[in-house]
Amino acid sequence: MVHITPESVEQWRKTFKEQYGVDYSDQEAREAASNLVGLFDLLLKMDRKQHPENYEQKQNSDTQSGVK
Repeated sequence: MVHITPESVEQWRKTFKEQYGVDYSDQEAREAASNLVGLFDLLLKMDRKQHPENYEQKQNSDTQSGVK
C-alpha cells in the first residue's frame, strides 16, 4: 500500500473542509485518506487482472511506462 504523508492528510482535511464543510480529526482524515487510496489500489489491481494487455511493456519502445 502507498504511504500517505502527514502533509497529504492535512491537505485532504483542508480541501474536504472547504468543499463540504466537514471538519475531520487527524485520525478520521488519515483513515478516510487511507480508505480512498486503498479503494483505488483495489480498482487498479482488478483492472490489471482483467486487462493485462494494457499493462504490458512494449519491447521496442523508448518510453517504458508500462501503461498504454
